[in-house]
Amino acid sequence: MQRGIFRLAMVGLAALSLLVTGPVGVSAEYDSVPPPPGGTFVDDDGYAEEGYVEAIAVAGITAGCNPPANDRFCPDLNLTRGEMAAFLVRALQLPSSSADPFVDDDGSGHEGAINALAAAGITEGCNPPDQDRFCPNRPITRGEMASFLVRGFGLAEEPETDPFVDDEASLFQADINRLAGAGITLGCGADRYCPEATVTRRQMAVFLVRALGLNPLVPAPRAAPPPPMVGAGKRIIYANAEQRVWLIDEHEQLVDTYLVSGRQGIPAPGIYHVFSKSIEARAVSGGITMRHMVRFAHGPRVAYGFHSIPLGPDGRPLQTEEELGEFRSGGCVRQPDDKAEALYHWAPIGTTVILVP
Repeated sequence: MQRGIFRLAMVGLAALSLLVTGPVGVSAEYDSVPPPPGGTFVDDDGYAEEGYVEAIAVAGITAGCNPPANDRFCPDLNLTRGEMAAFLVRALQLPSSSADPFVDDDGSGHEGAINALAAAGITEGCNPPDQDRFCPNRPITRGEMASFLVRGFGLAEEPETDPFVDDEASLFQADINRLAGAGITLGCGADRYCPEATVTRRQMAVFLVRALGLNPLVPAPRAAPPPPMVGAGKRIIYANAEQRVWLIDEHEQLVDTYLVSGRQGIPAPGIYHVFSKSIEARAVSGGITMRHMVRFAHGPRVAYGFHSIPLGPDGRPLQTEEELGEFRSGGCVRQPDDKAEALYHWAPIGTTVILVP
């Protein structure tokens, strides 16, 4: 399958571009191997950029951020110049180089990639006019990133438009315009590019996928963990540390499982029972409302129960469904709205609730 065409600038051949379809040597694997359920990494689930991260993982451009396990991508960390070098060398399949032009990358895990990037003419350094330093641990800016991509992918064509209003004083304006002209960047909002802002690792995944002409690979949902082996009969199991509930029917069949948001250590582990329910509930203060309340424990001032994500006095939810799985409640257990309604109808008064640490 055609995965896009990119130009690879080679040493001493600045005017020559090599046209290839997809990343050299990985296109067959990229086409045929889907990401595992839940994806390669455990820390990017739910991010809008997850499909882009998976694409560069399958293409062999990233292995993760926590060797040797490498089960994390660290999507929100700022990308360093050294990491940028490693991404580009893998993406462009650049050959290694024995030249070592920079004095500040000795001992860096990215030194080999930095040397290859310099040999290919994609970087000159970070301290003009001397240019004997690369600054491998410094976060890369969006302006610098534009320059790296323009050189690496041979984007020499000058676009006719200047889409951004905030790069007039930037040394990288011409490269920013080239990047926009190639469809690799849309800016940072409205008509701005934010050339001095840093680039996160997940943002870099998007830029690389666009530059390489790859498709995002959104993984199938991650398999849910099995329920703890506790209790018998129809019951709700709530694991506080995992912020997850399981609904088990009277035939020992799993009905549903999903992430919730409660409070760490509250209520205490133990066996409870549903003792009251109400379609609408209101907090004792603050004008906060909740739907489909299923109460199962008594607190010092109020009862604790399962319910939908609360709404503030302005009608806005107090958290998003993407934030479920985090400790965000004062004691009750917040659920997705549809799950809260389903649990309300599934669990009659007297239903067993087992809370495990």
